[in-house]
Amino acid sequence: MKWDRRTFLQTLLTWGVAQESLKWLYPNRKVQKYYQTLAEPTSRKLALLVGINDYGQRYNLKGCITDVELQKDLLIHRFGFNPQDILTLTDKEATSQGIETAFVEHLIKQAKAGDVVIFHFSGYGNYINVPSELIPNSNKQLAGIIPQDGIRLKIGKPSTKNILGETLRLLGRALSTEKVTMVFDTSYYSSGQTLQGNLRIRSFPYTSDSIDPEELTFQAKLQEKLPKNKASTEPGVILTATGSQQVATEMKGNGFSAGLFTYVLTQNLWSTAPASSINITLNKTTEQILPIMGGEQQPQQENSSTKPLFTYYLLPTTNKGAEGFISKVKDADTAIVNLTGFPVNIIGHYGINSVFNVITNQSSSSVPLQLRSRNGLEATVRRLSPEQSANSPLKVGQLLQESIRCLPTNIGLTIALDPQLQRIERVDATSAFSGIDIVSDVVSEGEEAVDCILGLRSFLGESSPQPQEKATYSLFLPGGFQLPNSTGKSGEAIKSAVGRLRPFLEKLLALKLWGLTVNQTSSKLPWLVTLEALEPQPYAIEKRQTTRATPTIAPPQTRDKNKDSVTQVQNFPGLPKVARGTRLRYQLENLGEKPLYYLILAINSNGQAMAYVPPYEEEGGAKTNEQPSIKPGIKNFVPPTSTGLTWTTSSIQGWEQVLAIAAITPFEKTLEALQKIPEFKGNKEQILTLDNPLAVAQALLKDLAVASSQTNTILEANPDSYILDVRAWSTLSFIYQVI
Repeated sequence: MKWDRRTFLQTLLTWGVAQESLKWLYPNRKVQKYYQTLAEPTSRKLALLVGINDYGQRYNLKGCITDVELQKDLLIHRFGFNPQDILTLTDKEATSQGIETAFVEHLIKQAKAGDVVIFHFSGYGNYINVPSELIPNSNKQLAGIIPQDGIRLKIGKPSTKNILGETLRLLGRALSTEKVTMVFDTSYYSSGQTLQGNLRIRSFPYTSDSIDPEELTFQAKLQEKLPKNKASTEPGVILTATGSQQVATEMKGNGFSAGLFTYVLTQNLWSTAPASSINITLNKTTEQILPIMGGEQQPQQENSSTKPLFTYYLLPTTNKGAEGFISKVKDADTAIVNLTGFPVNIIGHYGINSVFNVITNQSSSSVPLQLRSRNGLEATVRRLSPEQSANSPLKVGQLLQESIRCLPTNIGLTIALDPQLQRIERVDATSAFSGIDIVSDVVSEGEEAVDCILGLRSFLGESSPQPQEKATYSLFLPGGFQLPNSTGKSGEAIKSAVGRLRPFLEKLLALKLWGLTVNQTSSKLPWLVTLEALEPQPYAIEKRQTTRATPTIAPPQTRDKNKDSVTQVQNFPGLPKVARGTRLRYQLENLGEKPLYYLILAINSNGQAMAYVPPYEEEGGAKTNEQPSIKPGIKNFVPPTSTGLTWTTSSIQGWEQVLAIAAITPFEKTLEALQKIPEFKGNKEQILTLDNPLAVAQALLKDLAVASSQTNTILEANPDSYILDVRAWSTLSFIYQVI
């Protein structure tokens, strides 16, 4: 039956709120004990997922329904939810009454103590100016989400009818379980724009000046029904796409749009194994968002005082991470798969002919599946050995792990043009970019996924009222963050600006290619890297280890001989923070049976590309072109503190990224590229500033393809692709803030 709002609220308040919920574990309980508790079967897992694209007319969003699909697939195939226990509301279903009714009927009425509950919302949010007649003497603004029927068009500024954030929190407190996760891929602060750089904003560009009085009445009555111990607490864990005074954005992929936060969050939960705490999950999510938004969107756990828990209060149904799952079986040898476990920077260039293995809880399948076509996140795969189909049938829900990654050799940059540019500027810029071979496409801002934006940066003097008089050209990240040192002089012609910016474009493409090699969660090469600060006392900043490799435990005397080794890492919300000028080193540990050749590449907060080059000299002093390696079970320090060589953070605040790369064969092509740098000296270790980062990146991919040829027995070499076998290389990424 249909309920009006008043009947719905009255019904809700008649059956009251549970008095007791599942107690928190004592503060001194160990994480392992909590992990074991989570592993015990819960009586039920319930989810309400809301996504709204269709707000009517010019205010539509594009990625919110994709968010719902991403969360639903994750909950069913990764966390074992029963599909019948997941309720989705999209577009016209997601009205104010529809959302509130569904929360009551599907979640509050069904959830019992100990159950797991997840509420997700993707759509618009905004601030509401509190009317003085409702809350006297109040100057504060309230935050609220906007349901599908919440935008009211009228002459002048549109108005909104919101579901207040406090209403949702009260509904969360009304649940009989404390295992509640609320995810909000929306934002409230707005600059009045619909785009942030090249990304669509999920903050409605207008504040609201009215609150539904019935909702305030409902809040008051619901507050009265809550037990005292839940009257002011947060309902479980609240994850938000961004911090205050920031905006949540939608990303564009090749053939799909999605909330940047939701995509990266679910991707990490697909690929990460074993399960991670919320802090670690948010840190990894922030790391992927940073190169796109430049710190302008940082996910938050609002109730950060809550003891860190495993995300969603759950363990995955299998301890093996995955890059995708089979969503439909077409015939005995062909299936449709969803590739939801790849980082945002990789999925757009993931190539045809890549190979996956089907996994179960017990083992990996011996029958590989090859990628034959792809449209957005959906792809078609086919067996490479059809004769084995009878012994291992394909099934919906089976998970896929990456085996061979194929990347095109002709990857370039896609550049957007700032809409502030005049028509003649756009024509001249497009013409200038056509002469740069590393630029593959030039598009209008907001059309599709891009790598950077060419735009205006205006500096107004006291006697210069016209912005165009002192307009200068700069490069920006897709989220609108200006790249360091990319601004030109006033009055510069746009064709000259494009020529001036070519070194920046080469560096951007180099970073893009470096990033396409990151494979911490899929690599089968067992090694461990710890980033350490040496001041004031040595301490670990971050640790990275390949999670699918099977390590070979080395003898204790070999593994423990470095007395100054640091292994403990403290996990705090947000990216790790390191003071300017801090001395760093990297502890590299080979956990496998083969020698590992290694490189360290980095981009610092000043925009400089750097590389650590180990010495090419034998112990006896004879020079050789044989590259040094880390022997099985051995730890190396880079740079060794005994040599006096120092790796320090930049003197400029910002963020820095470091890639630690290992392979089973030497980096011969990369060494040749490094040797072209005038400062290169092969007989001693060095930290080089790269004036040719693109050449180094292209050489690196060739070296990884050579290493992969030692293990790849499935695919033949292809001049149009880099064929990379996860058993042959590993790239671990570290990102930290310089403060």
